[in-house]
Amino acid sequence: MANNAFQIMIVDENRRLCEELSAPLIAAGCRVECLVDGSSSYRSILERLPSLLILDISLPDPAGLETLRRLHNHRSSRKLPIIVISNQAEFEFELLDVFDFLKKPVDLHRLLEDIRYLRDRQRADKIFPGLNEEELRLFQEYLIKHSGLYFERRNSKILERGLQRRMRAVGADTYTDYFDYLNLYQDSRAELKKLIGLLTVGETSFFRYSSHRDALVKHVIPELIRERQHERTLRFWSAGCSTGEEPYSVAIFLLEHFPQLADWKIEILATDINKRSLRRAREAIYNPRAVRLMGEDYIDKYFHCESNLYLLDRRVRDMVEFKYLNLQVDEFPSPTNGTSDVDCILCCNVMIYFRIDTIREIVARISRCLRPDGFLFLGHAETMQNISDRFVRLNKHNAFFYQRRARQTTTAAPLTPLPRPLISTPVPARHKPSATRPPRPLPTAPKPPAAKPFSVAQVFSEAEQAFHHEDYRTASQKYDTILAKQPDHSGALLGKIIILANEGNFKRAAEICERVLQTDDLCAPAYFLRGLIHDMEDDLAAAITEYKRAIWLDMQFIAPHYYLSKVLLRQGNHAAAERELRNSIRLLEKSTEEAVIPYSGGLSRSVFLEICRADTEAARTKLATSGR
Repeated sequence: MANNAFQIMIVDENRRLCEELSAPLIAAGCRVECLVDGSSSYRSILERLPSLLILDISLPDPAGLETLRRLHNHRSSRKLPIIVISNQAEFEFELLDVFDFLKKPVDLHRLLEDIRYLRDRQRADKIFPGLNEEELRLFQEYLIKHSGLYFERRNSKILERGLQRRMRAVGADTYTDYFDYLNLYQDSRAELKKLIGLLTVGETSFFRYSSHRDALVKHVIPELIRERQHERTLRFWSAGCSTGEEPYSVAIFLLEHFPQLADWKIEILATDINKRSLRRAREAIYNPRAVRLMGEDYIDKYFHCESNLYLLDRRVRDMVEFKYLNLQVDEFPSPTNGTSDVDCILCCNVMIYFRIDTIREIVARISRCLRPDGFLFLGHAETMQNISDRFVRLNKHNAFFYQRRARQTTTAAPLTPLPRPLISTPVPARHKPSATRPPRPLPTAPKPPAAKPFSVAQVFSEAEQAFHHEDYRTASQKYDTILAKQPDHSGALLGKIIILANEGNFKRAAEICERVLQTDDLCAPAYFLRGLIHDMEDDLAAAITEYKRAIWLDMQFIAPHYYLSKVLLRQGNHAAAERELRNSIRLLEKSTEEAVIPYSGGLSRSVFLEICRADTEAARTKLATSGR
């Protein structure tokens, strides 16, 4: 046989795989070498670096997993294509850095097709450049069409990292080469699902949002129990469940706080687009970071700890059913997959992957999954503003969540909700530290460690963090602490205004607006917030006046232009509303930074642009039909 023959090394536990495959591979012109998996096999692989490694990873003793892990960590083996053969189908979406995954019994036709593909390619451990605009657009359009996921330039690094891992695995030289491969094997080799597994891994943990926990335990579940006491059935759906912490948390809440549900029919459905995450969720084995927000009593009661890993108790695991579901293309609501007649849906940090038109469609379908007066929870950086009027926003126990409207009404436009600055509370540039602060004394001699001095900046940062995590009680307390030291601290005052207004305490919020303006009568955000308070109280004339004052003081302030347009639309002044929408678009287009727009309700620049453009088209249509 020629020395340049395609060299294949087969590594398995008992040589059965090698005996099965050797003859057809040699007949195909390959040179085959067999190894028994063990400590010496890893060194032999690195010494020989064959053209292809076929590795058996099968239960009950998947010894090949350790060999694979060591190979992935060794730089010299990164150009080695690996095909895993296993009796465990779930491994396919866990081992995303291998060229192919074949289930037993081996599909010989597909294996020979893999070899023909690899023979034509010169693999190298190369560094890929970033996506250019044409390549980004190519994958944007493909992913939107087939999964609904949307990656902008601002988060293209996530897309690039996922693409490059699969490109190395399949030996693609360029993004367009991989795009062709993705199109060709999207379904037959589940290539799209493998790519998505690298694009949607999210950070999560048990009891992640304390405000959501309190709202569920103290308001939502008790109300559902009252409403469903005759049916004695409750149905929850965690849409975008990742590795399972969210639905398992719901199960723990039910076990811990509602023993009266012991004889009820409880269904907790958990779905995700990432098959690797679903596999880990079913295993229910977590590291210390996943349980860091739980108290020791919960951990002792619901987990079994071994080797610094936490296995969830069987009684919790049995309460949750995990399924694959793509919110963009799969069917829901549907009684066949458990997504109809749901009492409570948790869809946290899922919408961030979609464009605004996709979000609206998904939310419309989600609303049809809920029973009348059912509840919906979103992530703290997500909002229903400009998305849907099918829900009423509730603020209970320092949490914002939504309840499906019992019946739809179209006679009156919904009031403008007060947006929340979900990243930080902007501090006007005119704010100056108090001149009365004493200078810091110089140390004259070594002293014992003193108590840490009070830092307004540190406390304000902690207040922002609490606000960011929807812990409004803590945020408000920290704002009060700051104001006790610096009564004119604009950031703390503006934060208090937003919290009070969202609680419906408009009178107190307006009083603090006056307090800000007494200190700085050129503070544009204070006029804007005062306008929003009037807006929510349906005093449109006063709202218009305050919005315009904010604009006069800061012509680059986007939010008052947009909210002014909404008030003008409610008044029927479509021409003026369109003008303010054009102003909003112009300012957004001038901005290059992809960040959350202040006072937009948590919207990024690109999403806000889409909303403004859609609203502009609607205003033009109304203007044309009204003749005004």
